[in-house]
Amino acid sequence: MNTTQVKCFLALAETLNFTKAAARLYISQPGLSRQISSLERELNTQLFIRSQKGVSLTPAGALLAGELAQLHDAQLQLLRRVQTVGQGYTGELNLGLLEGQWMGAELTEVFRRFMKKHPNIDLRISKGSFGELRRLLMEGRIDAAFTIRFDIDDMEGVDHLVYDPDTAVFAVSRRLPLGQKENIGLEDMMQETLLMISPEDCRTGYEQSLSHFRTAASGPITIREAPNLTTMMLWIELGLGVGVINHRSSIASNPDIRLIHEIPLGDASTCLVWRKENSNPAITHFIDILKSQ
Repeated sequence: MNTTQVKCFLALAETLNFTKAAARLYISQPGLSRQISSLERELNTQLFIRSQKGVSLTPAGALLAGELAQLHDAQLQLLRRVQTVGQGYTGELNLGLLEGQWMGAELTEVFRRFMKKHPNIDLRISKGSFGELRRLLMEGRIDAAFTIRFDIDDMEGVDHLVYDPDTAVFAVSRRLPLGQKENIGLEDMMQETLLMISPEDCRTGYEQSLSHFRTAASGPITIREAPNLTTMMLWIELGLGVGVINHRSSIASNPDIRLIHEIPLGDASTCLVWRKENSNPAITHFIDILKSQ
């Protein structure tokens, strides 16, 4: 029993009319008759009763029609699912966002465009610290993560796309004397408590900042380690010291926070990072939309 025979049998079983069934299948009536006769010979069973009154199913034909219709529908659904999964049009896409980062209108629009173009993909978004995103990504619990470029330097087996080029900047509360000073130099910064994310959460960022501070400092420096980015930004708002953020940080637009652009710092671009071995085709479609934004 081949696919053509199945289609012909089901069309005739539903219409009980050779003319209508042939027209539905866009074939000739003799061609339809040959397919039905071939199927009956193959099964060694009469499936239809042909008479002057019309066409009707035999008991064997009725049994086959009922069961075969369900199997045929299931087959079509399976083939569609296989095709859509293979093309990335169904399934899940799990993305991680770095905590304390403002998503912005542009990235929000990327998510909206993706969901509109691929409505059958369940887009799931969660937030986490540097360390949490790294762990979830390497464990395969998220497909990709939006994080800061410097945090992926020592990650193996990953690829990335820079989404928002940016530079790091010192941030201080305007309530502090330093935040009210007209001109601020690096030596002024070294007199304050330097708020840094702990190496347990972001070792690369910690080591880069520490190296920069020690090079610039002429004397001892005071460092206070925050367990994560959110805590560090809270400490900045409370006036507990000076920290380093990027312009996408949630406190960057806070009028009570002064960003010190006079002192150049390193790269702090936002990027999307994913494992090279990730086999989820949905990530490719998301990257395409991200590139086109």
